[in-house]
Amino acid sequence: VILVDAGDYIQGTPYVSDSQGKTAIELMNAAGYDVATFGNHEFDYGFANLQTIFKDAKFKVIGNIQYNGKLAFDGTTTVTTAGGVKVGFLGLTTPETATKAHPAKIQGVTFLAGDKIFDCAQDQVDALEAEGCEYIICLGHLGIDAESTGNRSIDLLEKVDGIDVFI
Repeated sequence: VILVDAGDYIQGTPYVSDSQGKTAIELMNAAGYDVATFGNHEFDYGFANLQTIFKDAKFKVIGNIQYNGKLAFDGTTTVTTAGGVKVGFLGLTTPETATKAHPAKIQGVTFLAGDKIFDCAQDQVDALEAEGCEYIICLGHLGIDAESTGNRSIDLLEKVDGIDVFI
């Protein structure tokens, strides 16, 4: 079993909100998570908070988030199953985070959109294929509603080749 999360885990319940997400990381560690990416609510307490609480994560945190023009976290990771199957993961966060999060809490943070997110995803898929991954899974916190057109999961899957599963 590979345990993953596609975002919004540090918001929504009092015990997680009171700790600004720290408790979520502790619970995810206890549950044995392997990989997680960011939803828009991971930015509710600010980018600096993310950098702090994820230092305690015993799982890989991946995403296409840029800070001051550079990738803030690894964009991909691989997990090899007990049976020897190599699975590649890439993480994508909705560009709508730029308008849903408080601007003061995301200063210097860039969320890729449109062709930039598709190009980034394709580059990541290609790199995972070159590493010999048998399956490629996108942990994507992308919208599906019409208001998100151009940045939805279905838009991504139409433009990017090689994703086997989208979560």
